Amino acid sequence: MRTGRMVVRYHSPWRRRSVLVAVVLVGMILLYGIYEWGRFQGGYSKFAEVQHRRELATEIEALEDANAKLRAEIAAAQLARDVDKKSYADVEKTLADLQAQVLKHREELTFYRGIVSPEDGIGGLRIQRFQVLTGGVDNHYRLRLVLVQSMRQDTVVSGSVTIEIEGVRDNKPVQLTLNEAGGETRADGQVPFQFRYFQNLEQKVTLPEGFEPKAVNVEVRSAKLSPVRESFPWQVQAEG
Repeated sequence: MRTGRMVVRYHSPWRRRSVLVAVVLVGMILLYGIYEWGRFQGGYSKFAEVQHRRELATEIEALEDANAKLRAEIAAAQLARDVDKKSYADVEKTLADLQAQVLKHREELTFYRGIVSPEDGIGGLRIQRFQVLTGGVDNHYRLRLVLVQSMRQDTVVSGSVTIEIEGVRDNKPVQLTLNEAGGETRADGQVPFQFRYFQNLEQKVTLPEGFEPKAVNVEVRSAKLSPVRESFPWQVQAEG
């Protein structure tokens, strides 16, 4: 439109921008198409890739399920093994307890059999058992003595026991009386006894420093029976 010398023109900036954007989009689509065509020519298939990914996802899911199942089986096997192990331990402990009870009963049977019917046929006074037990503190011990007589006698026997500990001190032989070792005796250093079938005697002793015990000499005297003398090696036993 012309009006005198003035010229009026209408500009549309958005149209240019739209055209520019459209050209860019067309170029990108064209480039992507060329890219896909090149991959297709090289043997690549988008559909095959998607299908392969689906197969891989399915396989991964199956492997995860199998893994979870294996873990559950391992946990069950571990639990079963622990239960079996505890059961075996309980059985072993029970067997050990039973064996200990059987051994104890055998010892008791032997003890009472010796009272009822001595192996040598002699029914007099005898030392059935002698033990050296720990006292819980260094150089402290307990001397346990069991005296018996055959049930054939059926009479009360009484008398006294003399105990002497043989050992070495400063490379010299030493004999330690029960009084010197701190035992509980009469004024004459003897331990009295009186029983019909058997009697347990126990004395607590404390050995002096530097004294090395070797043996224990025991003498049992009774007015009616012949004296009994025995020597026992110094062997400390556990309480049982």
